[in-house]
Amino acid sequence: MAKIGWSGVLPQLERDSIVPLYRQIYEHLREAILAGTLPESTRLPPERTMAERLNVNRSTIVHAYRELVADGLIEQRVGSGSRVVPQLRGGQPARTAGVPWWITLPPWRVGEFPNILGELAAKQEPGRISFVQGVAPDEPSPLGELAQSFERVARDPRFVLSYGDSEGYEPLREAIASRMNGRGASIAPKNVIVLTGSTQGIMIVAQSLAEPGDEIIVESPSYPGALQIFQINGLRAIPVPVDEDGMRVDHVEAILRTRRPRFIYTMPSMHNPTNVTMNADRRERLATIARRAGVPIIEDDPYGPLAQHSLPPLVALAPDHVVYLSTFSKTIAPSLRVGWLAAPRMILERLLLRKQAYDMATSLYVQAAIVDYLERGYDAHVTQLREELLLRRKLADEAIAQHWPSGVRAIGASGGFYLWAATPREVRARALLDVAERYGASFLFGEAFFADSGGDHHFRLALTAVARNEIAEGIRRIGTAISTLRS
Repeated sequence: MAKIGWSGVLPQLERDSIVPLYRQIYEHLREAILAGTLPESTRLPPERTMAERLNVNRSTIVHAYRELVADGLIEQRVGSGSRVVPQLRGGQPARTAGVPWWITLPPWRVGEFPNILGELAAKQEPGRISFVQGVAPDEPSPLGELAQSFERVARDPRFVLSYGDSEGYEPLREAIASRMNGRGASIAPKNVIVLTGSTQGIMIVAQSLAEPGDEIIVESPSYPGALQIFQINGLRAIPVPVDEDGMRVDHVEAILRTRRPRFIYTMPSMHNPTNVTMNADRRERLATIARRAGVPIIEDDPYGPLAQHSLPPLVALAPDHVVYLSTFSKTIAPSLRVGWLAAPRMILERLLLRKQAYDMATSLYVQAAIVDYLERGYDAHVTQLREELLLRRKLADEAIAQHWPSGVRAIGASGGFYLWAATPREVRARALLDVAERYGASFLFGEAFFADSGGDHHFRLALTAVARNEIAEGIRRIGTAISTLRS
């Protein structure tokens, strides 16, 4: 079929709206395609042309077109631009004899930054000071007492080498519920599911509570692993800004007046990447509007046990409207791959069935060892870890004052895993990373933390990922890279 030229009506952009411009453009085009007013094979204007017509940045159009590609509504080819895809006859791609089977596989989503989860889990490179991984520091080390816990539970191999229950080892679920009760959340062990890492929990929630095309609310910036999972599952993120007091709940309230997202994803304590904590007033307000609107909250709380504050988790304020996620990866070690979720009884079976489809059950051996460690050395270890986090930020702040120009700001409170930095307008984080890696230091660029376009002047340092005595040197190398880039 011959390609049809563009005859569509340009969207009327609301530049004062909290809905990003790229999403307004995306939604206008998506509705036109689905309604048939932009028929199959219609060629869309080139990105630069569309940007000029709408008076927006080209990156805004790039982002909008990318979402349409991910939805399978348009296709982009070098030399032929972007056009509405032809409808599939019979719902299946054509298969021709002699064509390799992998060519005919259906489209799949990999997210905007497909390698980000791999980078978060990648091993350190020799000679490079890498502020990438959000892992617990080498010191204080839990290994001595943790090894003894594994040794004790291994005395009954018939027990620890079995599958165990899908919902998790009962003594561990009881211990988790007891500790959550100590933080003000009335959670019963029967409402706890043990996970193979809290990332599994994010995937379970995304697939159990929403369908491709559904809208969700996320913080901006937010944890890139979660954003990646949401993109893979075809969820449409509505970003809400974060300031020094956490998620802007007033923006959430404004969105809920006209839209019904499937859930609100937030990290209220020691937020990743900014390390800010949502204040008490916003926690109460968010819980209230979620109850009133009937929209569940996904509370991602991997750092809650390490927080310097005593604010209750959101699940304590709205237990029937919050799915709570946490993990032992940040307090003990990520290699254990043990996290948990707590959910209202109404959806617990739905989440459990999804968990069973993934791995049947989390390692019983590891769960039993964690229970033993919780009863012995865990609390003392967490206390030491809190002190270590404060010390590492102090060392980082001193090095920044000495080696970074005044135009580069370190944002967020002390006491967490991360330092969120903002660069002057003339310095872009990706370009800075390229130069910093030549000097032997690395970090995560800010764009990976945004569901919409943004973050090109921000970057994150994981202060726990390097040896304590390397923090200052790594920051010095980044400072040298900044000076090189500005010269």
